[in-house]
Amino acid sequence: MSEYQYYEFQALDRPLTREEQEAVASLSSRVQPHPRRAVFVYSYSDFRGDPEKVLAQYYDAMFYLANWGSRHLLFRFPAALVDVTEMERYRVATDEDDLSEALTVEQLGEYVVLGIRLDEEESFGWVDGEGWLDRLIGLREEVLRRDYRALYLAWLKGITLEYHVNREALEPPTPPGLAALTPPLQAFVELFDVDKDLLEDAIKRSPALKPACLSQARLRQAIQGMTEEDKNAFLLRLLADEPRLSLSLYQHLGFLPAPAAGEHSRRTVGDLLASIGLDDDEDA
Repeated sequence: MSEYQYYEFQALDRPLTREEQEAVASLSSRVQPHPRRAVFVYSYSDFRGDPEKVLAQYYDAMFYLANWGSRHLLFRFPAALVDVTEMERYRVATDEDDLSEALTVEQLGEYVVLGIRLDEEESFGWVDGEGWLDRLIGLREEVLRRDYRALYLAWLKGITLEYHVNREALEPPTPPGLAALTPPLQAFVELFDVDKDLLEDAIKRSPALKPACLSQARLRQAIQGMTEEDKNAFLLRLLADEPRLSLSLYQHLGFLPAPAAGEHSRRTVGDLLASIGLDDDEDA
């Protein structure tokens, strides 16, 4: 059987310049320059260069799929807009005092790259990468707004894949809203085949998602409380067409949701795995 590898990159916060498009197009004769998207498909060869470096330099999202069971989803975020410490709480701990590569958080200069990399050798009876990133792309916006449901779902999947998982480690905080998954989160569950029993159990412990209702009066009051220096700084950034400026302002005003505290006691990984019948080390 021939190999199949699919790489897709998307630029969200700003389009690529002509020079950047040409640099990406030089990686393959079959890729046409485009300001927002690049797709590479291989049957017998491989990606020329390092795809994750291409993401870090040019794009905001990357999706990789291979017919031997690899599924990788990576997002690049402006470092000033994300909380690395909170995101790292969703990494999978191993029994070797290490952290699994199933979910990684890496700071690269002015950016932070979130990587979800899951590899299952016998996971696919079909393979087609086209269209998946479009379905998943909304997860980036959710994470930017401190919605960590995707990270929790990745953690749930990771503990069922990691052979050396630390069964004494505590689960991360259960985020609100698992009972009402958005379309991108539903696509994530489908693509990464998150265990339905683990998900159903998590739903029982997940509080309802509180709607963000900020009245014009409250926004006006918060803006009036800003210093003239801060107001002028934001206006200058607006004139400079800074990407994600509204999110930066929400963050400055303290309107982004607080991290999930978790109303229930946090269980161990071993307890969670035992609840779905994976209670022996050799079963993980």
